[in-house]
Amino acid sequence: METSGPWLSIAGWTVGLQVPDSRVRELLHRSLAGFVSAPPLAGVRVCRLRVAAPSVARPEPTTRELPRPWREQDGSLRLEGEDYSARLDADGLRGEVVGAGRFPVEVVLRVMLAADLARRGGLLVHGVALVHGDGAALFTGHSGAGKSTLGGLWMDAGEALLSDELVAVWPDAMEGSWRAAGTPWNLGFPREARLRAVGTLAWDSSSRWERQRAGDVGRVLVHNALLSEASSEGRGALLASAGRLLTDVEPVRLVFSRDASAATVVREALGVSGHG
Repeated sequence: METSGPWLSIAGWTVGLQVPDSRVRELLHRSLAGFVSAPPLAGVRVCRLRVAAPSVARPEPTTRELPRPWREQDGSLRLEGEDYSARLDADGLRGEVVGAGRFPVEVVLRVMLAADLARRGGLLVHGVALVHGDGAALFTGHSGAGKSTLGGLWMDAGEALLSDELVAVWPDAMEGSWRAAGTPWNLGFPREARLRAVGTLAWDSSSRWERQRAGDVGRVLVHNALLSEASSEGRGALLASAGRLLTDVEPVRLVFSRDASAATVVREALGVSGHG
């Protein structure tokens, strides 16, 4: 499968797109711009995704459900969306998506990334990841929990984000730690850092950083991690990765106020953990 562009590099995962439609190709270049990369060197593990236009156009839905990929008997992974369909090879290296526009492509890219992270023992998590020095903290929670508000306060304080939509996390055997990286969706940046804390959020009139039981964080974490495969095997892999993450990384709760004190508390906590 030849690649007509772009090549993308996201959280240590490399994928090349074959997009015949120049309009869709340009839309993808713009929406994924920060993660567009040069063609990889020989010997690097790469994935490829072919994009095909549907033979019969389906109307774009007013609402969409989260993708629920399932495994076929031949080992391939299948997705059926409201206006698209996709098939991914069992090894995750090649796939095809049939749909109009960039949305189906980006949905399938998320699933492919989640599957690649699962192979590495990692997760793709709905959350906000804050960076300070060489360390990062990941906070997750339901819609309205304060993820984007916290991200805005952090950036207002002159600090850096990895992402405030989907955050990639995975164990690094060489370092004996976990890494966190940004992804292209909503507000994300092509950078990564050592993950030093994972937790939940709560509101209050004053900000504070609290240790939290791993089980309390885990219940929220698994609910907000993207399932790479809707099966008992997929759910088992997700739970195993979440359990390992919460064993290796400090589970916390950030109780914060909508002011500069939130950034101060996080900065101090990451500074301490970075020297601990």
